[in-house]
Amino acid sequence: MENVYYNVFRDHMMGQPILGDIDNIRRITRDMVVDFHARNYFGENVVVVGAGNVHHQQLVDLVEQHFSSLPRRSSLKMHNLEKAVFNPGLLMIRDDEMYNSSIGVFYDAPSWKHEDFYSFLLLQRMIGSYEINQNSGHLNDVSKQYNAMHSLLGEYPDITRAECLFSPYSDCGIFGNWFFGNEVFTRPMNWLGCAIPTNYGEYVTEVEVVRARNVFWGELMGIQSASDVMQQIGPQMLYLNRRVPRSEMAKRVSHVDADFMRQLCYKWFYDAEPSFTNWGPIQDTSSVGSYKYFKVNTMNTVSNLHHSLST
Repeated sequence: MENVYYNVFRDHMMGQPILGDIDNIRRITRDMVVDFHARNYFGENVVVVGAGNVHHQQLVDLVEQHFSSLPRRSSLKMHNLEKAVFNPGLLMIRDDEMYNSSIGVFYDAPSWKHEDFYSFLLLQRMIGSYEINQNSGHLNDVSKQYNAMHSLLGEYPDITRAECLFSPYSDCGIFGNWFFGNEVFTRPMNWLGCAIPTNYGEYVTEVEVVRARNVFWGELMGIQSASDVMQQIGPQMLYLNRRVPRSEMAKRVSHVDADFMRQLCYKWFYDAEPSFTNWGPIQDTSSVGSYKYFKVNTMNTVSNLHHSLST
């Protein structure tokens, strides 16, 4: 996923490794750490969340005791405030000594504040995650699954894992699929990453939407521990400046039906510009080297199962 982020955001801060570059780490000085702290750690940039058997006044007193030395604002300008711009590109990292390929196909997606944010949470659960031993090994006919992605993945015996990911941020987001499987299926994995989102722009079954909605509601009811509650509230306060109760989130997806989801996918994925990241024994795709070759698979003709990437 670090390679996916690099491919999507390139020279922006969002495209850099989480732990940094080893050469830059060796150059870090004490003054640089102090400067970073002064620019970013101040009252209006900090959220403190308490959950569970917490007494409000006690929490307030502890925050005042331990954070009172923080200034309300910083006199220094924060760095890296430029908006991250989605980059549709190809990134090929070929390593023929690996047995399996990792493929990431990702699209531009809504931010936390976008009107389509909750619809994308539902779409993520429509596609879901996949493991061959759980999702196809026990089925006589994979086409009978009520999941378009899983029904196609079941046709490829050595695509062993897949995961749908939606990563929204304050002013941008990415949505796509990560696949892991034998090198023989490198091309189909790239194809699947754009086939299902594009096909959803033409046809969505009601049963897939209902199933995803039930999954979403079940996940909301499963948020019980103090740790889970805090991890839900924290990003909401950072991105939205308010807490969104579970009842509101459930209501925001309750109106979504198959036609709504079809229009959503047509809006975001039809003839869109995805980013393709391939890593491993990927000679079948690295030898192509043309974004146009990949791009044509994002048209509605991707529904043709004999299309170039799927074979």
